[in-house]
Amino acid sequence: MKTINLDLELTRMLPDPERIPAKIEDTDRIGDGQALLSSAHEAVDKARRYDPARLAQALATYTRLLIRDGQYEQARSSAKEVLLLEQNTNHAVEAIIALGMCAAQTNQLDEAENLFNQSADLARKIDYPIGLARSLQYLTNYVFLIRGQFHLALTLIEEAGILLEEQGSSHWLEPFLRGLIYQTVGDRRHARQVLDELVLQIEPGTRLAAAYYFLWARLAIDEDELEQAKEYLRLGLRVANRVGVADLNLWIRLEYSHYHRLKNEAAAARTWAEDALHQAQRNGSLYFTGLALLERAQANWETGDQAGAEADLDEAFRVLEPLRDSYDLARARYLRALWRHEAKQPDAEPAWVEAARHIIREGYAFILEKEQDQAFPLIAAFMRSKTPGVRATTEDLLGHLASVPPPPLRVVALGHFAVWKGRRRIVDQAWSRRKAGELFRYLLLQPNRAAGREVIIEALWPDSSSDSPEDLLHQATSALRHALEPDLPDKFPSRYLKVEGEHIALNLPPGSTVDFEDFERVLPLAIQTHGAERLQEALNLYSGELFPSDRYADWSEEKRQSLAELRQRGLLS
Repeated sequence: MKTINLDLELTRMLPDPERIPAKIEDTDRIGDGQALLSSAHEAVDKARRYDPARLAQALATYTRLLIRDGQYEQARSSAKEVLLLEQNTNHAVEAIIALGMCAAQTNQLDEAENLFNQSADLARKIDYPIGLARSLQYLTNYVFLIRGQFHLALTLIEEAGILLEEQGSSHWLEPFLRGLIYQTVGDRRHARQVLDELVLQIEPGTRLAAAYYFLWARLAIDEDELEQAKEYLRLGLRVANRVGVADLNLWIRLEYSHYHRLKNEAAAARTWAEDALHQAQRNGSLYFTGLALLERAQANWETGDQAGAEADLDEAFRVLEPLRDSYDLARARYLRALWRHEAKQPDAEPAWVEAARHIIREGYAFILEKEQDQAFPLIAAFMRSKTPGVRATTEDLLGHLASVPPPPLRVVALGHFAVWKGRRRIVDQAWSRRKAGELFRYLLLQPNRAAGREVIIEALWPDSSSDSPEDLLHQATSALRHALEPDLPDKFPSRYLKVEGEHIALNLPPGSTVDFEDFERVLPLAIQTHGAERLQEALNLYSGELFPSDRYADWSEEKRQSLAELRQRGLLS
Protein backbone atom coordinates (compact mmCIF):
# COMPACT_ATOMS: atom_id res chain seq x y z
CA MET A 1 0.00 0.00 0.00
CA LYS A 2 1.35 3.41 -0.99
CA THR A 3 2.17 5.68 1.95
CA ILE A 4 0.93 9.28 1.70
CA ASN A 5 3.35 11.92 2.92
CA LEU A 6 0.62 14.19 4.26
CA ASP A 7 2.95 16.88 5.61
CA LEU A 8 4.63 17.19 2.23
CA GLU A 9 1.27 17.24 0.44
CA LEU A 10 -0.18 19.88 2.72
CA THR A 11 2.98 21.97 2.66
CA ARG A 12 2.77 22.04 -1.11
CA MET A 13 -0.97 22.66 -1.20
CA LEU A 14 -1.53 24.71 1.95
CA PRO A 15 0.88 27.62 2.42
CA ASP A 16 1.12 29.75 5.50
CA PRO A 17 -2.07 31.88 5.68
CA GLU A 18 -0.13 35.10 5.21
CA ARG A 19 1.18 33.73 1.92
CA ILE A 20 -2.19 32.52 0.64
CA PRO A 21 -2.94 35.64 -1.46
CA ALA A 22 0.46 35.62 -3.15
CA LYS A 23 0.49 31.85 -3.76
CA ILE A 24 -2.91 31.83 -5.41
CA GLU A 25 -1.96 34.80 -7.56
CA ASP A 26 1.26 33.03 -8.54
CA THR A 27 -0.81 30.25 -10.08
CA ASP A 28 -3.22 32.65 -11.78
CA ARG A 29 -2.22 31.80 -15.32
CA ILE A 30 -3.77 30.27 -18.37
CA GLY A 31 -5.01 26.77 -17.60
CA ASP A 32 -4.01 26.68 -13.92
CA GLY A 33 -7.37 27.40 -12.26
CA GLN A 34 -9.20 24.08 -12.54
CA ALA A 35 -6.13 21.99 -11.78
CA LEU A 36 -5.46 23.99 -8.62
CA LEU A 37 -9.11 23.78 -7.55
CA SER A 38 -9.04 20.01 -7.93
CA SER A 39 -5.82 19.76 -5.93
CA ALA A 40 -7.25 22.00 -3.21
CA HIS A 41 -10.35 19.80 -2.93
CA GLU A 42 -8.15 16.73 -2.63
CA ALA A 43 -6.06 18.43 0.06
CA VAL A 44 -9.21 19.21 2.07
CA ASP A 45 -10.25 15.55 1.91
CA LYS A 46 -6.80 14.44 3.06
CA ALA A 47 -6.83 16.93 5.92
CA ARG A 48 -10.20 15.64 7.10
CA ARG A 49 -8.92 12.07 7.17
CA TYR A 50 -5.32 12.46 8.29
CA ASP A 51 -4.69 15.85 9.91
CA PRO A 52 -7.79 17.70 11.24
CA ALA A 53 -5.54 20.32 12.85
CA ARG A 54 -4.76 21.67 9.39
CA LEU A 55 -8.30 21.43 8.02
CA ALA A 56 -9.04 25.15 8.52
CA GLN A 57 -5.99 26.06 6.48
CA ALA A 58 -7.00 23.66 3.71
CA LEU A 59 -10.54 25.00 3.67
CA ALA A 60 -9.33 28.62 3.56
CA THR A 61 -7.35 27.94 0.39
CA TYR A 62 -10.16 25.89 -1.14
CA THR A 63 -12.70 28.63 -0.39
CA ARG A 64 -10.74 31.28 -2.24
CA LEU A 65 -10.40 29.05 -5.28
CA LEU A 66 -14.13 28.29 -5.26
CA ILE A 67 -14.79 32.03 -5.32
CA ARG A 68 -12.35 32.44 -8.19
CA ASP A 69 -14.34 29.77 -10.04
CA GLY A 70 -17.69 31.46 -9.36
CA GLN A 71 -18.97 28.69 -7.04
CA TYR A 72 -20.32 31.03 -4.39
CA GLU A 73 -22.68 28.71 -2.52
CA GLN A 74 -19.96 26.08 -2.12
CA ALA A 75 -17.55 28.83 -1.05
CA ARG A 76 -20.02 30.03 1.61
CA SER A 77 -20.33 26.53 3.02
CA SER A 78 -16.56 26.10 3.08
CA ALA A 79 -16.01 29.49 4.76
CA LYS A 80 -18.65 28.80 7.40
CA GLU A 81 -16.96 25.49 8.17
CA VAL A 82 -13.71 27.38 8.79
CA LEU A 83 -15.52 29.61 11.28
CA LEU A 84 -16.88 26.58 13.11
CA LEU A 85 -13.32 25.35 13.49
CA GLU A 86 -11.63 28.66 14.39
CA GLN A 87 -12.94 32.06 15.57
CA ASN A 88 -9.94 34.31 16.35
CA THR A 89 -7.27 33.27 13.88
CA ASN A 90 -5.91 34.35 10.54
CA HIS A 91 -8.01 31.63 8.92
CA ALA A 92 -11.14 33.11 10.48
CA VAL A 93 -10.30 36.50 8.98
CA GLU A 94 -9.86 34.89 5.56
CA ALA A 95 -13.18 33.06 5.96
CA ILE A 96 -15.07 36.26 6.77
CA ILE A 97 -13.41 37.97 3.79
CA ALA A 98 -14.56 35.06 1.63
CA LEU A 99 -18.14 35.43 2.88
CA GLY A 100 -17.94 39.13 2.02
CA MET A 101 -16.75 38.34 -1.49
CA CYS A 102 -19.60 35.84 -1.95
CA ALA A 103 -22.11 38.45 -0.78
CA ALA A 104 -20.67 41.07 -3.13
CA GLN A 105 -20.66 38.72 -6.11
CA THR A 106 -24.33 37.88 -5.48
CA ASN A 107 -25.41 41.55 -5.33
CA GLN A 108 -25.67 41.84 -1.53
CA LEU A 109 -23.51 44.92 -1.10
CA ASP A 110 -24.78 45.89 2.36
CA GLU A 111 -23.96 42.42 3.68
CA ALA A 112 -20.58 42.50 1.92
CA GLU A 113 -19.73 45.85 3.51
CA ASN A 114 -20.66 44.52 6.95
CA LEU A 115 -18.57 41.36 6.48
CA PHE A 116 -15.49 43.18 5.19
CA ASN A 117 -15.68 45.52 8.18
CA GLN A 118 -15.98 42.47 10.46
CA SER A 119 -12.89 40.89 8.92
CA ALA A 120 -11.00 44.18 9.24
CA ASP A 121 -11.97 44.48 12.92
CA LEU A 122 -10.88 40.91 13.64
CA ALA A 123 -7.61 41.39 11.74
CA ARG A 124 -6.84 44.44 13.90
CA LYS A 125 -7.77 42.56 17.07
CA ILE A 126 -5.47 39.59 16.39
CA ASP A 127 -2.75 41.70 14.72
CA TYR A 128 -3.02 40.20 11.22
CA PRO A 129 -1.90 43.08 8.91
CA ILE A 130 -2.17 41.08 5.69
CA GLY A 131 -5.77 40.20 6.53
CA LEU A 132 -6.51 43.84 7.32
CA ALA A 133 -5.00 44.92 4.00
CA ARG A 134 -7.07 42.35 2.12
CA SER A 135 -10.23 43.43 3.95
CA LEU A 136 -9.63 47.04 2.90
CA GLN A 137 -8.83 46.01 -0.68
CA TYR A 138 -12.05 44.07 -1.08
CA LEU A 139 -14.13 46.69 0.73
CA THR A 140 -12.80 49.14 -1.84
CA ASN A 141 -13.21 46.88 -4.85
CA TYR A 142 -16.60 45.34 -4.13
CA VAL A 143 -18.40 48.13 -2.28
CA PHE A 144 -17.00 51.65 -2.45
CA LEU A 145 -16.01 51.58 -6.12
CA ILE A 146 -19.40 50.23 -7.15
CA ARG A 147 -21.13 52.93 -5.12
CA GLY A 148 -18.94 55.66 -6.57
CA GLN A 149 -17.36 56.61 -3.23
CA PHE A 150 -14.04 57.35 -4.88
CA HIS A 151 -12.32 59.49 -2.23
CA LEU A 152 -13.10 56.97 0.48
CA ALA A 153 -12.01 54.12 -1.79
CA LEU A 154 -8.71 55.82 -2.58
CA THR A 155 -7.96 56.43 1.09
CA LEU A 156 -8.62 52.81 2.04
CA ILE A 157 -6.68 51.30 -0.84
CA GLU A 158 -3.68 53.50 -0.04
CA GLU A 159 -3.87 52.34 3.59
CA ALA A 160 -3.93 48.73 2.36
CA GLY A 161 -0.81 49.39 0.30
CA ILE A 162 1.02 50.81 3.32
CA LEU A 163 0.08 47.78 5.41
CA LEU A 164 1.38 45.40 2.75
CA GLU A 165 4.60 47.37 2.35
CA GLU A 166 5.21 47.29 6.11
CA GLN A 167 4.97 43.50 5.96
CA GLY A 168 7.40 43.31 3.05
CA SER A 169 4.54 42.21 0.82
CA SER A 170 2.63 43.60 -2.14
CA HIS A 171 -0.34 42.80 -4.33
CA TRP A 172 -1.12 44.16 -7.78
CA LEU A 173 -4.77 44.79 -6.85
CA GLU A 174 -3.76 47.78 -4.72
CA PRO A 175 -2.05 49.84 -7.47
CA PHE A 176 -4.59 48.63 -10.04
CA LEU A 177 -7.50 49.95 -7.99
CA ARG A 178 -5.68 53.25 -7.46
CA GLY A 179 -5.13 53.50 -11.20
CA LEU A 180 -8.77 52.70 -11.94
CA ILE A 181 -9.94 55.39 -9.54
CA TYR A 182 -7.53 57.97 -10.97
CA GLN A 183 -8.60 57.15 -14.52
CA THR A 184 -12.30 57.28 -13.63
CA VAL A 185 -12.09 60.72 -12.03
CA GLY A 186 -9.94 62.06 -14.87
CA ASP A 187 -6.57 62.22 -13.09
CA ARG A 188 -4.52 60.90 -16.01
CA ARG A 189 -1.15 61.92 -14.60
CA HIS A 190 -1.51 59.72 -11.53
CA ALA A 191 -3.09 56.94 -13.59
CA ARG A 192 0.05 56.86 -15.73
CA GLN A 193 2.25 56.71 -12.66
CA VAL A 194 0.31 53.65 -11.49
CA LEU A 195 0.76 51.98 -14.87
CA ASP A 196 4.51 52.55 -14.50
CA GLU A 197 4.31 50.73 -11.15
CA LEU A 198 2.32 47.83 -12.57
CA VAL A 199 4.57 47.18 -15.55
CA LEU A 200 7.30 46.00 -13.16
CA GLN A 201 5.00 43.29 -11.77
CA ILE A 202 3.49 41.90 -14.97
CA GLU A 203 3.93 38.29 -16.02
CA PRO A 204 2.42 37.11 -19.33
CA GLY A 205 -0.93 35.38 -19.24
CA THR A 206 -1.97 36.53 -15.75
CA ARG A 207 -4.95 38.46 -14.47
CA LEU A 208 -2.60 41.36 -13.85
CA ALA A 209 -1.64 41.40 -17.53
CA ALA A 210 -5.31 41.58 -18.55
CA ALA A 211 -5.99 44.28 -15.94
CA TYR A 212 -2.96 46.28 -17.10
CA TYR A 213 -4.07 46.21 -20.74
CA PHE A 214 -7.62 47.15 -19.73
CA LEU A 215 -6.45 50.16 -17.73
CA TRP A 216 -4.19 51.30 -20.57
CA ALA A 217 -7.11 50.96 -23.01
CA ARG A 218 -9.34 53.21 -20.89
CA LEU A 219 -6.59 55.80 -20.58
CA ALA A 220 -5.92 55.70 -24.34
CA ILE A 221 -9.64 56.20 -25.02
CA ASP A 222 -9.66 59.21 -22.69
CA GLU A 223 -6.79 60.68 -24.70
CA ASP A 224 -8.37 59.92 -28.11
CA GLU A 225 -5.60 57.47 -29.00
CA LEU A 226 -8.11 55.03 -30.42
CA GLU A 227 -5.79 52.77 -32.38
CA GLN A 228 -3.63 52.31 -29.31
CA ALA A 229 -6.78 51.58 -27.29
CA LYS A 230 -7.85 48.96 -29.83
CA GLU A 231 -4.55 47.11 -29.48
CA TYR A 232 -4.71 47.16 -25.68
CA LEU A 233 -8.28 45.88 -25.78
CA ARG A 234 -7.26 43.06 -28.11
CA LEU A 235 -4.42 42.01 -25.81
CA GLY A 236 -6.53 42.32 -22.68
CA LEU A 237 -9.43 40.31 -24.07
CA ARG A 238 -7.14 37.54 -25.26
CA VAL A 239 -5.67 37.08 -21.78
CA ALA A 240 -8.99 37.55 -19.95
CA ASN A 241 -10.67 34.92 -22.14
CA ARG A 242 -7.92 32.38 -21.52
CA VAL A 243 -7.61 33.01 -17.80
CA GLY A 244 -11.39 33.04 -17.46
CA VAL A 245 -11.86 36.14 -15.30
CA ALA A 246 -15.50 37.20 -15.49
CA ASP A 247 -15.13 40.80 -14.29
CA LEU A 248 -12.29 41.65 -16.65
CA ASN A 249 -14.07 39.98 -19.56
CA LEU A 250 -17.06 42.23 -18.96
CA TRP A 251 -15.02 45.40 -18.43
CA ILE A 252 -13.14 44.85 -21.68
CA ARG A 253 -16.30 44.13 -23.67
CA LEU A 254 -17.85 47.33 -22.38
CA GLU A 255 -14.74 49.28 -23.40
CA TYR A 256 -14.90 47.71 -26.86
CA SER A 257 -18.42 49.12 -27.15
CA HIS A 258 -17.19 52.53 -25.98
CA TYR A 259 -14.34 52.37 -28.51
CA HIS A 260 -16.72 51.65 -31.40
CA ARG A 261 -19.03 54.48 -30.37
CA LEU A 262 -16.11 56.89 -30.53
CA LYS A 263 -15.30 55.52 -33.98
CA ASN A 264 -18.91 56.29 -35.03
CA GLU A 265 -19.56 52.56 -35.40
CA ALA A 266 -22.71 52.41 -33.32
CA ALA A 267 -23.93 49.07 -34.70
CA ALA A 268 -20.67 47.38 -33.71
CA ALA A 269 -20.85 49.10 -30.33
CA ARG A 270 -24.31 47.70 -29.74
CA THR A 271 -23.09 44.18 -30.56
CA TRP A 272 -20.37 44.41 -27.92
CA ALA A 273 -22.76 45.92 -25.38
CA GLU A 274 -25.30 43.15 -25.96
CA ASP A 275 -22.60 40.51 -25.56
CA ALA A 276 -21.56 42.09 -22.26
CA LEU A 277 -25.21 42.27 -21.18
CA HIS A 278 -25.83 38.59 -21.86
CA GLN A 279 -22.67 37.59 -19.99
CA ALA A 280 -23.54 39.81 -17.03
CA GLN A 281 -27.02 38.31 -16.85
CA ARG A 282 -25.63 34.77 -17.03
CA ASN A 283 -23.23 35.62 -14.21
CA GLY A 284 -26.05 37.14 -12.17
CA SER A 285 -24.20 40.47 -11.74
CA LEU A 286 -26.58 43.39 -11.32
CA TYR A 287 -23.70 45.85 -11.42
CA PHE A 288 -22.40 44.74 -14.80
CA THR A 289 -25.95 44.32 -16.09
CA GLY A 290 -26.54 47.99 -15.29
CA LEU A 291 -23.29 49.07 -16.95
CA ALA A 292 -24.08 47.03 -20.06
CA LEU A 293 -27.57 48.55 -20.25
CA LEU A 294 -26.06 52.04 -20.06
CA GLU A 295 -23.61 51.19 -22.82
CA ARG A 296 -26.28 49.63 -25.06
CA ALA A 297 -28.55 52.61 -24.42
CA GLN A 298 -25.89 54.95 -25.84
CA ALA A 299 -25.29 52.70 -28.84
CA ASN A 300 -29.04 52.56 -29.47
CA TRP A 301 -29.33 56.33 -29.31
CA GLU A 302 -26.51 56.74 -31.80
CA THR A 303 -28.17 54.30 -34.24
CA GLY A 304 -31.38 56.34 -34.05
CA ASP A 305 -33.28 53.88 -31.85
CA GLN A 306 -34.47 56.44 -29.32
CA ALA A 307 -37.18 54.20 -27.89
CA GLY A 308 -34.67 51.40 -27.33
CA ALA A 309 -32.23 53.82 -25.73
CA GLU A 310 -34.84 55.18 -23.32
CA ALA A 311 -35.99 51.65 -22.43
CA ASP A 312 -32.43 50.56 -21.68
CA LEU A 313 -31.86 53.68 -19.60
CA ASP A 314 -35.01 53.05 -17.55
CA GLU A 315 -33.94 49.44 -16.97
CA ALA A 316 -30.45 50.59 -15.94
CA PHE A 317 -32.03 52.82 -13.29
CA ARG A 318 -34.10 49.89 -12.01
CA VAL A 319 -31.02 47.65 -11.77
CA LEU A 320 -28.52 50.13 -10.33
CA GLU A 321 -30.66 51.93 -7.75
CA PRO A 322 -30.80 48.97 -5.29
CA LEU A 323 -26.97 48.86 -5.41
CA ARG A 324 -26.81 52.60 -4.59
CA ASP A 325 -24.39 52.97 -7.52
CA SER A 326 -24.31 56.73 -7.26
CA TYR A 327 -21.69 57.34 -9.96
CA ASP A 328 -23.36 55.35 -12.73
CA LEU A 329 -26.76 56.70 -11.73
CA ALA A 330 -25.28 60.19 -12.19
CA ARG A 331 -24.13 59.17 -15.67
CA ALA A 332 -27.61 57.83 -16.41
CA ARG A 333 -29.28 61.05 -15.24
CA TYR A 334 -26.88 63.09 -17.36
CA LEU A 335 -27.69 60.97 -20.44
CA ARG A 336 -31.43 61.32 -19.84
CA ALA A 337 -31.12 65.11 -19.62
CA LEU A 338 -28.89 65.24 -22.71
CA TRP A 339 -31.20 63.11 -24.83
CA ARG A 340 -34.37 64.90 -23.78
CA HIS A 341 -32.72 68.20 -24.61
CA GLU A 342 -31.62 66.89 -28.01
CA ALA A 343 -35.14 65.57 -28.67
CA LYS A 344 -36.62 68.92 -27.53
CA GLN A 345 -38.86 67.18 -25.01
CA PRO A 346 -40.80 69.39 -22.56
CA ASP A 347 -39.33 67.65 -19.50
CA ALA A 348 -35.73 68.33 -20.54
CA GLU A 349 -35.25 71.06 -17.94
CA PRO A 350 -36.50 69.02 -14.94
CA ALA A 351 -34.30 66.12 -16.11
CA TRP A 352 -31.33 68.48 -16.29
CA VAL A 353 -31.92 69.94 -12.83
CA GLU A 354 -32.15 66.42 -11.36
CA ALA A 355 -28.90 65.39 -13.07
CA ALA A 356 -27.06 68.60 -12.13
CA ARG A 357 -28.08 68.40 -8.48
CA HIS A 358 -26.97 64.76 -8.28
CA ILE A 359 -23.60 65.62 -9.84
CA ILE A 360 -23.11 68.55 -7.46
CA ARG A 361 -24.16 66.60 -4.37
CA GLU A 362 -21.92 63.62 -5.08
CA GLY A 363 -18.92 65.56 -6.43
CA TYR A 364 -19.00 64.14 -9.97
CA ALA A 365 -18.32 67.29 -12.00
CA PHE A 366 -15.47 65.39 -13.68
CA ILE A 367 -18.15 63.53 -15.68
CA LEU A 368 -18.81 66.75 -17.57
CA GLU A 369 -15.09 67.33 -18.14
CA LYS A 370 -14.76 63.85 -19.66
CA GLU A 371 -17.91 64.31 -21.78
CA GLN A 372 -17.20 67.93 -22.65
CA ASP A 373 -17.93 67.65 -26.39
CA GLN A 374 -21.61 67.24 -25.53
CA ALA A 375 -21.72 68.41 -21.93
CA PHE A 376 -20.34 71.93 -22.40
CA PRO A 377 -22.88 72.94 -25.09
CA LEU A 378 -25.60 71.39 -22.92
CA ILE A 379 -24.56 73.53 -19.95
CA ALA A 380 -24.46 76.61 -22.18
CA ALA A 381 -27.99 75.89 -23.37
CA PHE A 382 -29.39 75.67 -19.84
CA MET A 383 -27.50 78.81 -18.83
CA ARG A 384 -29.84 80.55 -21.29
CA SER A 385 -32.98 79.04 -19.73
CA LYS A 386 -35.88 81.37 -19.02
CA THR A 387 -36.48 79.55 -15.73
CA PRO A 388 -34.48 81.18 -12.89
CA GLY A 389 -34.15 77.92 -10.93
CA VAL A 390 -32.66 76.12 -13.93
CA ARG A 391 -30.14 78.91 -14.49
CA ALA A 392 -29.20 78.99 -10.80
CA THR A 393 -28.60 75.23 -10.65
CA THR A 394 -26.56 75.39 -13.85
CA GLU A 395 -24.42 78.24 -12.51
CA ASP A 396 -23.84 76.26 -9.32
CA LEU A 397 -22.73 73.27 -11.38
CA LEU A 398 -20.45 75.51 -13.42
CA GLY A 399 -18.65 76.53 -10.24
CA HIS A 400 -18.00 72.88 -9.40
CA LEU A 401 -16.81 72.20 -12.93
CA ALA A 402 -14.31 75.05 -12.68
CA SER A 403 -12.61 73.22 -9.79
CA VAL A 404 -11.95 70.09 -11.88
CA PRO A 405 -8.26 70.21 -12.90
CA PRO A 406 -7.83 70.21 -16.68
CA PRO A 407 -5.13 68.11 -18.39
CA PRO A 408 -1.57 69.34 -17.70
CA LEU A 409 0.35 71.23 -20.38
CA ARG A 410 3.76 70.38 -21.77
CA VAL A 411 5.38 73.49 -23.23
CA VAL A 412 8.33 73.41 -25.62
CA ALA A 413 9.86 76.87 -26.00
CA LEU A 414 13.52 76.20 -26.89
CA GLY A 415 14.28 75.87 -30.60
CA HIS A 416 10.60 75.96 -31.54
CA PHE A 417 7.23 76.50 -29.90
CA ALA A 418 4.72 73.72 -29.26
CA VAL A 419 2.23 72.86 -26.54
CA TRP A 420 0.68 69.51 -25.66
CA LYS A 421 -2.52 69.28 -23.62
CA GLY A 422 -2.27 65.86 -22.07
CA ARG A 423 -0.93 63.80 -24.94
CA ARG A 424 -2.62 65.83 -27.67
CA ARG A 425 -0.66 68.58 -29.39
CA ILE A 426 -2.47 71.87 -29.83
CA VAL A 427 -2.48 72.70 -33.53
CA ASP A 428 -0.08 75.44 -34.63
CA GLN A 429 -2.85 77.42 -36.34
CA ALA A 430 -4.56 78.00 -32.99
CA TRP A 431 -1.58 80.05 -31.76
CA SER A 432 -1.52 82.40 -34.74
CA ARG A 433 -5.07 83.68 -34.24
CA ARG A 434 -5.19 87.23 -32.86
CA LYS A 435 -1.88 86.95 -31.02
CA ALA A 436 -3.07 84.02 -28.88
CA GLY A 437 0.37 82.41 -29.01
CA GLU A 438 2.22 85.63 -28.29
CA LEU A 439 0.02 86.34 -25.26
CA PHE A 440 0.63 82.79 -23.97
CA ARG A 441 4.40 83.08 -24.41
CA TYR A 442 4.49 86.54 -22.84
CA LEU A 443 2.62 85.35 -19.74
CA LEU A 444 4.97 82.37 -19.40
CA LEU A 445 7.85 84.79 -18.80
CA GLN A 446 6.11 87.00 -16.24
CA PRO A 447 6.44 86.62 -12.45
CA ASN A 448 3.75 84.16 -11.35
CA ARG A 449 2.80 83.99 -15.05
CA ALA A 450 0.57 87.05 -14.58
CA ALA A 451 0.54 90.68 -15.66
CA GLY A 452 -1.70 93.75 -15.66
CA ARG A 453 -3.73 94.69 -18.71
CA GLU A 454 -1.84 97.93 -19.39
CA VAL A 455 1.53 96.19 -19.13
CA ILE A 456 0.42 93.49 -21.58
CA ILE A 457 -0.94 96.03 -24.04
CA GLU A 458 2.29 98.03 -23.90
CA ALA A 459 4.36 94.88 -24.51
CA LEU A 460 2.30 93.28 -27.29
CA TRP A 461 0.88 96.33 -29.08
CA PRO A 462 3.48 99.08 -28.46
CA ASP A 463 2.87 100.79 -31.79
CA SER A 464 -0.84 100.09 -32.17
CA SER A 465 -2.79 102.86 -33.89
CA SER A 466 -6.06 101.38 -32.70
CA ASP A 467 -8.29 103.54 -30.55
CA SER A 468 -9.30 100.43 -28.59
CA PRO A 469 -6.23 98.45 -27.48
CA GLU A 470 -8.46 96.84 -24.85
CA ASP A 471 -10.43 95.29 -27.71
CA LEU A 472 -7.24 93.81 -29.13
CA LEU A 473 -6.40 92.32 -25.74
CA HIS A 474 -9.93 90.94 -25.39
CA GLN A 475 -9.63 89.32 -28.81
CA ALA A 476 -6.27 87.81 -27.87
CA THR A 477 -7.56 86.39 -24.57
CA SER A 478 -10.61 84.93 -26.33
CA ALA A 479 -8.40 83.34 -28.98
CA LEU A 480 -6.09 81.95 -26.29
CA ARG A 481 -9.04 80.49 -24.37
CA HIS A 482 -10.19 78.79 -27.55
CA ALA A 483 -6.70 77.46 -28.33
CA LEU A 484 -6.42 75.88 -24.89
CA GLU A 485 -10.04 74.70 -24.57
CA PRO A 486 -11.71 74.68 -27.98
CA ASP A 487 -14.95 73.16 -26.63
CA LEU A 488 -15.36 75.81 -23.93
CA PRO A 489 -18.52 77.93 -24.46
CA ASP A 490 -17.91 81.67 -24.69
CA LYS A 491 -18.98 82.67 -21.18
CA PHE A 492 -17.44 79.71 -19.37
CA PRO A 493 -14.46 80.51 -17.10
CA SER A 494 -11.24 79.09 -18.49
CA ARG A 495 -9.23 76.84 -16.17
CA TYR A 496 -5.97 77.79 -17.90
CA LEU A 497 -6.46 81.54 -18.25
CA LYS A 498 -7.70 83.70 -15.38
CA VAL A 499 -8.99 87.18 -16.25
CA GLU A 500 -9.81 89.02 -13.04
CA GLY A 501 -10.11 92.79 -12.89
CA GLU A 502 -6.97 94.38 -14.27
CA HIS A 503 -4.89 91.20 -14.17
CA ILE A 504 -4.56 88.27 -16.54
CA ALA A 505 -2.85 85.09 -15.36
CA LEU A 506 -1.84 81.82 -16.96
CA ASN A 507 -2.61 78.77 -14.82
CA LEU A 508 -0.60 75.62 -15.52
CA PRO A 509 -2.22 72.59 -13.82
CA PRO A 510 -0.21 70.19 -11.65
CA GLY A 511 2.00 67.96 -13.75
CA SER A 512 2.65 70.66 -16.38
CA THR A 513 6.20 71.18 -17.66
CA VAL A 514 8.00 74.04 -19.40
CA ASP A 515 11.30 73.09 -21.03
CA PHE A 516 13.25 76.30 -20.35
CA GLU A 517 12.23 76.18 -16.68
CA ASP A 518 13.52 72.61 -16.48
CA PHE A 519 16.76 73.78 -18.12
CA GLU A 520 17.15 76.64 -15.62
CA ARG A 521 16.62 74.24 -12.71
CA VAL A 522 18.76 71.31 -13.86
CA LEU A 523 21.85 72.92 -15.41
CA PRO A 524 23.08 74.90 -12.36
CA LEU A 525 22.89 71.72 -10.26
CA ALA A 526 24.82 69.81 -12.91
CA ILE A 527 27.51 72.52 -12.99
CA GLN A 528 27.91 72.28 -9.20
CA THR A 529 28.33 68.49 -9.22
CA HIS A 530 30.96 68.55 -12.02
CA GLY A 531 29.55 65.30 -13.40
CA ALA A 532 30.19 65.10 -17.14
CA GLU A 533 27.25 62.81 -17.89
CA ARG A 534 24.80 64.81 -15.83
CA LEU A 535 26.10 68.04 -17.34
CA GLN A 536 25.60 66.73 -20.87
CA GLU A 537 22.06 65.62 -20.06
CA ALA A 538 21.28 69.11 -18.78
CA LEU A 539 22.82 70.78 -21.83
CA ASN A 540 20.74 68.55 -24.10
CA LEU A 541 17.63 70.24 -22.74
CA TYR A 542 18.68 73.38 -24.61
CA SER A 543 17.54 72.62 -28.14
CA GLY A 544 17.73 76.17 -29.46
CA GLU A 545 17.02 79.78 -28.65
CA LEU A 546 13.92 80.75 -26.69
CA PHE A 547 10.81 81.54 -28.76
CA PRO A 548 12.47 81.89 -32.20
CA SER A 549 9.34 83.51 -33.64
CA ASP A 550 9.61 86.29 -31.02
CA ARG A 551 13.34 86.97 -31.34
CA TYR A 552 12.76 90.64 -32.17
CA ALA A 553 10.19 91.23 -29.42
CA ASP A 554 11.56 93.35 -26.59
CA TRP A 555 9.64 91.39 -23.92
CA SER A 556 11.46 88.14 -24.76
CA GLU A 557 15.02 89.46 -25.15
CA GLU A 558 16.11 89.42 -21.50
CA LYS A 559 15.06 85.83 -20.85
CA ARG A 560 16.47 84.66 -24.17
CA GLN A 561 19.84 86.19 -23.35
CA SER A 562 19.80 84.79 -19.81
CA LEU A 563 19.20 81.25 -21.08
CA ALA A 564 21.93 81.57 -23.71
CA GLU A 565 24.40 82.75 -21.06
CA LEU A 566 23.46 79.87 -18.78
CA ARG A 567 24.10 77.44 -21.61
CA GLN A 568 27.49 79.05 -22.22
CA ARG A 569 28.39 78.55 -18.55
CA GLY A 570 27.50 74.91 -18.91
CA LEU A 571 29.64 74.49 -22.00
CA LEU A 572 32.61 76.13 -20.30
CA SER A 573 32.21 73.81 -17.30
